[in-house]
Order: sequence, then C-alpha cells, then structure tokens
Amino acid sequence: MLVVQQIEVFFQHVIQVLKGVSLTVPPGQIVCVLGANGAGKSTTLKAISGLLAAEDGRVTDGLIEFDGKRIDNRLAHDVAGMGITQVFEGRRVLEHLTVDENLRAGNLGGTRGMQSKLEQVYSIFPHLKSLRKKAAGWLSGGEQQMLVIGRAIMADPRLLLLDEPSLGLAPLLVKEIFATIERINREFSTAILLVEQNAARALEIASYAYVMENGRIVMDGEAQVVKENPDIKEFYLGLGEFGTRKSYKDVKHYKRRKRWL
Repeated sequence: MLVVQQIEVFFQHVIQVLKGVSLTVPPGQIVCVLGANGAGKSTTLKAISGLLAAEDGRVTDGLIEFDGKRIDNRLAHDVAGMGITQVFEGRRVLEHLTVDENLRAGNLGGTRGMQSKLEQVYSIFPHLKSLRKKAAGWLSGGEQQMLVIGRAIMADPRLLLLDEPSLGLAPLLVKEIFATIERINREFSTAILLVEQNAARALEIASYAYVMENGRIVMDGEAQVVKENPDIKEFYLGLGEFGTRKSYKDVKHYKRRKRWL
C-alpha cells in the first residue's frame, strides 16, 4: 500500500534530517518505527502526510507512493483525500470545541454519514460519549488521546499514521490505547504506521518493525525477530543477557557497542 524509497528530507534547504529512508506498509498491517528522540521518525510521517511544507521542509530525493501513485511533496489535503490520516504527537485537540465538535471536524465527507461515524467512534471509545458536550481542553491526557484517534477515524482512513500515541500516559492508559489500535486494525482493516518509543508495546502489536537512528533505517525485520535481537533487547527494551533488567547507568554508553554502527 505504502512505499517509501530512499527519501532525503531537508529543512530550509540546508538542514538534512532524513538520509535515504526506505520502508513499506502492506495493506491491513501494523508496522512500527522505533528510535530515540531526534532520529527522524516524526519527519518521516510528515513526509508521507504532506505536512513538511508547513515547516519549510521538502523531500529532495527518493519517492513516496501510495497505491502506486506518487505523493511526495503533494499538498496535505490531497494526501488526506487519498485516505491517509496522521495523528500528531502531543494530543492536538481543538481546545475550545466540544468532544462532539472535535470529532465532526475530522469528517472529510461533510455531513454525509456523519452520525454513523460518530456512533462508530463512540462504540470504540464509550467513555468519550459521556463527555461529548465537554470542551476538549478540559479533558485528561488519556481522554484527549482517545479523542484525537477518534477524530482520525472520522476521516475513514485506509492508512493511519500514529505519532507517539502513548507519550505521557499512565501505564493502564497505555495498555488501553494499544488495545484500541489493535482493534481499529482488526475491525476496519486499517493499515497503521506506528511511531513509538515504547518499543515493548509497539513490538507486541506490530507485524514488522524498523529502527531509525540519525535519519537512517539501521535495522528492520519481522517484529518478533527484531524483538529478540540482542541490541534491541539491551538498548530499547532495557534487558541484558538472559532477559535481566538493566539500569540506565549500564546502557547509557551504548553507541560504542551497537553492531549496526
């Protein structure tokens, strides 16, 4: 469904962030991208969704295809109209609008099928239904995360781009959010490209995984295979030999030992 092939991204014509990134997302699959802050994960999503131009960024080399059509450097609303919806990091709600109004804003089809889509979202997030008249700015972090995912579902996406959906949430809410991501994928056959720092959770639900560092893909493979990689265990899952938990002090100088560097 999605093919990203050797893309390079520059901001302001001088700052290179992506250096030959390639990845694919098959129809109906969950694919995750792991990496530390600054690795280029969010930039990759913005390159796909057409949002680089808003930050004076551009794909300068390579290509991005969706269903065989090139979409690199196309306008964001054109990309959204093709069935790609991005959920940003940081739970960006329309604070002064109600929950119901936020959801309605996500419906690209106008009033057509509005009510059925709303009921669909409220069936996935029943807690939101009780808050439908409440201003989004007064919701908790977990409720806002449910809302932005629900708003994305209103656009009826074929490919959902999720940027750090677990960021800043309590462990029980993280578990609920990831269960919901699995449900969306299973019930609607929605392909999902998931960017996450919570590697353990992401690898549990994904079928394929990529690891990014410094604007490059440094490792990829089936999620369960990547999960068993010694470097991934140590540097992303915090596990040492024989599965023992390691402290940050033990792994903070990890760069010198990574096999892919």
